[in-house]
Amino acid sequence: MEKNITLSIPNHVRYLPLAINVVKEAAHLAEISDEEVKDIVTASRELIFNAIRHAYPKNMSGTIDIDILFLRHGIQVSVHDMGQPFDFDSYMASERTGGLKEIANYVDELRFANLGRKGKSFTIFKSHPLDFDDIVFQPYSDLEDESPASLKPASIQIRDYECGDEEAISRLIYNNYTYSYYKSLFYYPRKIRELNESGEIASVVAETKEGRIVGHFALVMIDDANIAEIGVAVVHPDYKGKGIMNAMLDRIQQRARELELDAIFGEALMLHPYSQRANLRHGFGESALLLGIVPNTVSLTDPNAVQTDKRSAVLIGFKILSDATSRKIAVPTRYKALVETIYANNHLTIEPLEHPVCDAVNRVTYELSPYTQTGTLVIDSVPEDFAHTIRHTLHILYKKHVDMIYADINLMRCAWVDEAVEILKEEGFVFSGVLFYRKKGCDYLRMQLINSDNVETERIVCHSDFCGGLLETIARELDAF
Repeated sequence: MEKNITLSIPNHVRYLPLAINVVKEAAHLAEISDEEVKDIVTASRELIFNAIRHAYPKNMSGTIDIDILFLRHGIQVSVHDMGQPFDFDSYMASERTGGLKEIANYVDELRFANLGRKGKSFTIFKSHPLDFDDIVFQPYSDLEDESPASLKPASIQIRDYECGDEEAISRLIYNNYTYSYYKSLFYYPRKIRELNESGEIASVVAETKEGRIVGHFALVMIDDANIAEIGVAVVHPDYKGKGIMNAMLDRIQQRARELELDAIFGEALMLHPYSQRANLRHGFGESALLLGIVPNTVSLTDPNAVQTDKRSAVLIGFKILSDATSRKIAVPTRYKALVETIYANNHLTIEPLEHPVCDAVNRVTYELSPYTQTGTLVIDSVPEDFAHTIRHTLHILYKKHVDMIYADINLMRCAWVDEAVEILKEEGFVFSGVLFYRKKGCDYLRMQLINSDNVETERIVCHSDFCGGLLETIARELDAF
């Protein structure tokens, strides 16, 4: 939900600290990182100072209005005045340095609006730092394409991202989704460049011999783990059905091996079987069914897809890239058969973990994903007061009013896996699956709790027999409550 803060100050420099303090506190409320706070504060200070000093003629009193808007994907600050007209385009085309040009270095967007008799306004925008926990990217744009990578036109080159590709990638996403794409930061070329340069994502593109970017795919690195999600996959509408998507996915997998990742995973939308079938075709093993993780703002134009106004589900598929052939875990008694099947799906055997290595203090934390309006309870180690600790942390998430709550239990370090499962069952959690190498190289059992009436539980499409059986298990557990 959008919320805003409005402050009006006289055009005198003595009021600048007041305005900047308001911006700073608002930025903290927006839950952006400390570095992002510094950037938006620096840009706002320059913008407000310029308005105080230059908007009105000398010795003329006036008002500077500062409007701060909290958006789902970032924070926006607008500075409005009723002062002298300003030619923004000429200023930005000039050879000057500093001032407004300096502001552009700190934010993702700088806009100017000439409002005629209503004055003028400058607006800056700073996106949320990319949060990879439970993030959902829009599903592949053409996974129904069965064309093998070998059918890719000879004139199309698949290569890794290079500096300068970012604007074409943003335009490519626009060509597929206009401005409806779920991860709005990919409309900002600079963000794409920064994320690739920092290694937070690793992009692959499809390029024609004329130098036109017609496809994009990315590895999205997961924080505190040596795995990546595959996503942000698009092909230009004029080039679909030519095997380009599959060719890019082949390169993505090769890139993951070069980066020596332990595993990669993809999320297949369960409104149709296409992406599920594609993941299986590329050797991914089904591991978890996540209800309600896709916001109801995501929709498909495919007439064959199930249409729903509710939050929809995804099927997680992993591809293990490490040399591991077995994993030592504490198998949860209640879900023993399911967990064994999931490990077999991913070509892994299970070795019993008889003596888990546990910390002497509570290791129960939670994570929030503002993009998906979900929360996750992370259970790494629970000492004697584990029941109280789990329930206390869970109730913190209840107060956050998230639509879905997931619970991840460390199968390689938690000494009381069965006890943790039963406590979560008492709270209304049902099975979801297994997430491999999810954190610090450990595997986690995932359970899930519906915390909203707006979650789809019936109109779910499964491609494989295993997926169908998993869905039946989840449905039975839901019916028991």
